[in-house]
Amino acid sequence: MLGTDLCPNNLCQFYSWCYAFLPQGEQYFTMGLATICWAIWNRRNQATFEFKKLSSPFEIVFNACMHLSCWAGLLKGERRMELERGAMILKENTKEMMRLCATAHAGDAVE
Repeated sequence: MLGTDLCPNNLCQFYSWCYAFLPQGEQYFTMGLATICWAIWNRRNQATFEFKKLSSPFEIVFNACMHLSCWAGLLKGERRMELERGAMILKENTKEMMRLCATAHAGDAVE
């Protein structure tokens, strides 16, 4: 699913991964990376200053999807629709990954 078995370990690998698994989205790669970094930073601040524990790493991805959707409102025309579509695809892939993790975890509990 979306190349999750080949996760990047550095910035160069990130862009290689993007070109391989997200073709025709070059203009959004840096925005996506910035969004993930922003979501991680905000979540870190919540943990540090508000003492809110992270219940799941998926929180960060959903937060990033929310930021992408909001930032799409700053764009016009086709670029806006592409970014909104990208945020929706990321959200749907994350939901599917959550289901897979829950299923795998439930299987571990049964054994």
